[in-house]
Amino acid sequence: MKLYKFLKRNYQQILRFFVSGVIASGFNFISYWALYLIFKNLLFASISGYCIGILVSFIFAKSWVFKNISTQPLVKSFSFFCLIYFFGGIEMSLVIVFLNRLIDNYKIAWLFGALIGSLNNYLGSKYFSFKK
Repeated sequence: MKLYKFLKRNYQQILRFFVSGVIASGFNFISYWALYLIFKNLLFASISGYCIGILVSFIFAKSWVFKNISTQPLVKSFSFFCLIYFFGGIEMSLVIVFLNRLIDNYKIAWLFGALIGSLNNYLGSKYFSFKK
C-alpha cells in the first residue's frame, strides 16, 4: 500500500526521470561513438561518453525532474549525484554477474541490474542530491 502511494505521488517525477535517463543515455552513446571515431581509443571514448551522460543527466534532474528544489550548493549536489551513480553502476554490475550465474541469461540479468541501478539512482537523487 505504501509503495502504491509513493508511486502515485511521484508518478510525474518518475516518468521524467525515465525520459531524462533515455536522453542522457543517447548523449552518452553519441559522445562515445564520435570520440571513438575521432581518437580510436575505446577507454577514452567510453569514460568520456559516460561523463557526458552523467552531466546531461544531472542537468535534466536538477532543472526538470526534481525542478531545482534542492537547497544544497551546486557542487555538493553534483558530488552526491556522481557518488550515487557510481554506486548504482556497481550495484547494476553485481546484480548482472550474480543473476547471470544463477539463471544463465545475460539479457534478463541486465534488465534486473538496470532496474536495481535505476532505483538506486532515482531514490539517491531524490533524497540526497536534490533533497529540500
